[in-house]
Amino acid sequence: MKKEDILKKYREENEDEGQTHINIKSDLYGFYGLSFVALLLMVYQGFRALPFGDVPALLFVFLSVGAFFRYRSTQEKHFLWMSIFTGLMCLAFLSWYVIQTW
Repeated sequence: MKKEDILKKYREENEDEGQTHINIKSDLYGFYGLSFVALLLMVYQGFRALPFGDVPALLFVFLSVGAFFRYRSTQEKHFLWMSIFTGLMCLAFLSWYVIQTW
């Protein structure tokens, strides 16, 4: 593919590859931060014998929705299975939390 064709393609898509890379990297670091704080909260809940399950449910719903939209975009079955599995894990942790706090 010629340089002019590549430039024309990017102009037609109206997508800035550098900005896309920045967005992806920012989302990744945001997820790392979220995971770190979630881990701290779960450890604290464990040491203080507090009800546990709310934070993991939030993490699993994040993973489930992300995997589902990857499946819709790519139609790759492993994303569908990951979405179903993490969705069930979310419901399990959420149910456990509700039972503990009822």
